[in-house]
Amino acid sequence: MKDFQQAKSRISVVSSEGLRCIHDAALCLLAETGMKIGCPEFRGPLEACGAKVDRSRGVVRFPQELVEETIDSLRRQIAGGQKQCLLNGVISSRTNGAIEAKFGGACIEYLDWEKQEVRPPDQADLLRLIKLGHALPEVALVGNPVVLLHESDGRPVEPRLQRIKTAALIAKHTDKCGPTEVWNEQELDFQIELGIVVRGSLEGYLARPCFITAKETIAPLVFPEKDGRILLTLARRGLPCTVIPMPISGATCPVDPASNVVMTAAETLGVMTAIRSVYPEAMVAGGVISGVMDMRSASATFCSPEALWQDLAAAQLFEQKYGQDFGIGTGYTDAGFPGAQSVAEKSLRLWVSAMSGRTNYPVGILSHGKRFSPEQALLDLEIARFIDRYLRMGEIKNEILGLDLIQQVGIGGSFIAEEHTARNFRRCLWEPALFDRGMSQGLIQDLAKDAVAVAHEQLRALLMRAEPYRVPPDKEREIDRIVAAAERLLETEL
Repeated sequence: MKDFQQAKSRISVVSSEGLRCIHDAALCLLAETGMKIGCPEFRGPLEACGAKVDRSRGVVRFPQELVEETIDSLRRQIAGGQKQCLLNGVISSRTNGAIEAKFGGACIEYLDWEKQEVRPPDQADLLRLIKLGHALPEVALVGNPVVLLHESDGRPVEPRLQRIKTAALIAKHTDKCGPTEVWNEQELDFQIELGIVVRGSLEGYLARPCFITAKETIAPLVFPEKDGRILLTLARRGLPCTVIPMPISGATCPVDPASNVVMTAAETLGVMTAIRSVYPEAMVAGGVISGVMDMRSASATFCSPEALWQDLAAAQLFEQKYGQDFGIGTGYTDAGFPGAQSVAEKSLRLWVSAMSGRTNYPVGILSHGKRFSPEQALLDLEIARFIDRYLRMGEIKNEILGLDLIQQVGIGGSFIAEEHTARNFRRCLWEPALFDRGMSQGLIQDLAKDAVAVAHEQLRALLMRAEPYRVPPDKEREIDRIVAAAERLLETEL
């Protein structure tokens, strides 16, 4: 495993001098231009720490020494044994090398491959995905692959209850509960309550938080008020705070990819400094889902070579210069459906993610993060296993060279009938679950063995045989109580 980890981390896209340039530019941007900090609760503490605050505009300029003290204090905290926890369903953070896939994304569309339709997710769709994620051994976390938009009877879910009801269904149907979307402080309190129920205690929840996620900045250089209030609430409750910029080269930041990394670093460090000005011991972390503007379609693309480079460069900056973990946007593809484009884009994304030490892959997400497909999730896991097998190839040792066997079989012989082959082929050779390796039987027969078609059939079989999970009855009653309390509060506000 040690050698495997070393091989995975051997990826570098920026020189040491380049990292220094990006760092200096980010600090200059924060000191001279600053950020708009929408939440007023940050401004007084930041001013007390030496920041220059324009209260009429909500703009804060951060002195270089204040930002560097944030970096240094966080480095000391991590070195002292505290671990950063990057809670988000679409980014990958550092892992120990095993596949730890996750269902997340808060997608607003569900792709039904059998009916060949895309629709807003309903309760049956969400339950199907929770069951699938729970049944797949490589899936470590089941968050909100889709947001619950319709009840089982077709009625729309009240928008202010969508995140709470989504989390409640997850809490009832899997013990792999992961991060889910949060839109405001009010629903955050209910979702933390749900997390405490599934973890069994407040202590258990603080050790393994769920039903919370990262919040975003808005490029260029805006930290919105709602996002700030949510992160402040998380810090106050002793929970991890993750900030994820999403700059788009050529649209919300300059078109040069290096400028994108500067913007990412500035926004992340600015938010970290703001949070720790209020709560100096808050555990903060960052990640990025960067993109570029496609000048032909005028849409943001997240799978261009430039977007991939931008994410990796930002991660390298935070790891090598700041001593921090940093998430990269592995989960997104620009493809709208499972097929050649989605497999090509996901293969490259998962490969560089693994090479950078990140194997907690988001799976199943399509269409720039809007759509979830269970078939794509199975394809992503196939790619993950492919990469994992390659990276786990062992060192060369005398006992695996097979010299005696080669000499025994001799010139012109065959090894297919040897006992050694029968005993060891499963250990030595990776067997794909979806990819076809057989000889061609003709185009019609080959099309029937297409990986997407096979994934769909495997999906049906898996869902039929998978044992459903139900939370214990006492916890189910407590979950229902929390949802009912949220509904009553909503009614009083209407």
